[in-house]
Amino acid sequence: MNSKTQEPLVCICIPTYNAQSTIKETLASIVSQTYKNIIIKIVDNCSTDETLDIARTFNDPRIELYENEVNIGGEGNFNRCIQLACGDYTAIYHADDVYDPEIIQRQVEFFKINPNVGAVLTEAQLIDEHSKKIKYSKLPESFKTKNNIYNFSQLFKGILKYSNFLFCPSAMVKTDVYKNDIKTFRGELFKTSADLDVWLRIAQDYTIGIIPLPLINYRISSNQWSSKLRRSTSKADFFLVMDFYLQQDCVKKILTRQDMDNYKSLDRRDKAMRAVNLFLQNKGRDAQALCKDIFSWKSLHEAFKNKRGKLTLILGSMVTFFLLINREKLGQKVIERLISRLGK
Repeated sequence: MNSKTQEPLVCICIPTYNAQSTIKETLASIVSQTYKNIIIKIVDNCSTDETLDIARTFNDPRIELYENEVNIGGEGNFNRCIQLACGDYTAIYHADDVYDPEIIQRQVEFFKINPNVGAVLTEAQLIDEHSKKIKYSKLPESFKTKNNIYNFSQLFKGILKYSNFLFCPSAMVKTDVYKNDIKTFRGELFKTSADLDVWLRIAQDYTIGIIPLPLINYRISSNQWSSKLRRSTSKADFFLVMDFYLQQDCVKKILTRQDMDNYKSLDRRDKAMRAVNLFLQNKGRDAQALCKDIFSWKSLHEAFKNKRGKLTLILGSMVTFFLLINREKLGQKVIERLISRLGK
């Protein structure tokens, strides 16, 4: 606690690498926060562009620059941020996102009111590469609690039902939790979903707060969804995390049959996405093998219940149909057009 202000000190770490196109807007949103007792640590991972030069134009004594001698990778730079963390609370904000002026104030207030919470996240406004608003990403209504606090069981079951709805760069964590409990992002186990593991680890010992307001403008490329869809042919890293926790006895005890049905639904959707990827890459036989489970009675029933079920069935059906009539080129054009529309 800072003795002068009697307000908690918040450490904002920003891992950067070649972020010249966005770092100015990100930093401007952080230095103009309504909450003033902050320290901003820019942790640069050997950028080869103007990222650091732009950061140096900010005449703010709260900003500190740290330059890695060698590139230690994205996960390594996140772990470096944990090492540099100080004060009462630490947030690892991203160099391409834009933050609401009150995000820090609201997160600190949430911690004050709820001292047993280990981390506080928020909802998000999605923006494109030009900072134009795309979509407000809200928590599922049926998931929300009255006090906006979630224990491990609530969080894990919610993720099984809705997939990962947590926005990593919105998270503020008690500094001692980062340093003593988390210590590192376990990328060697969970790859690109290592952040989800962090929130679940915290939830096992504390509770998690989620402020139901879009206090972060989360930047995505306008074609990010379609490009990711085309690339990914292996099972999503998300399942590395979920499968890891599903093997724990303490987790097995809290799960119901419906929870496992929800997991299977996510798995079917993942298979449908991968089947499309393979189909677009002229790997029809591999694509067809992934479509088998998509036409189960459970899948057909789900298609009448929710959008995820419908999308899974539609994609699987399209791949199977065009392979069956031996019109792969036509099918690729049709599916690419559908993907383009979904990405808008």
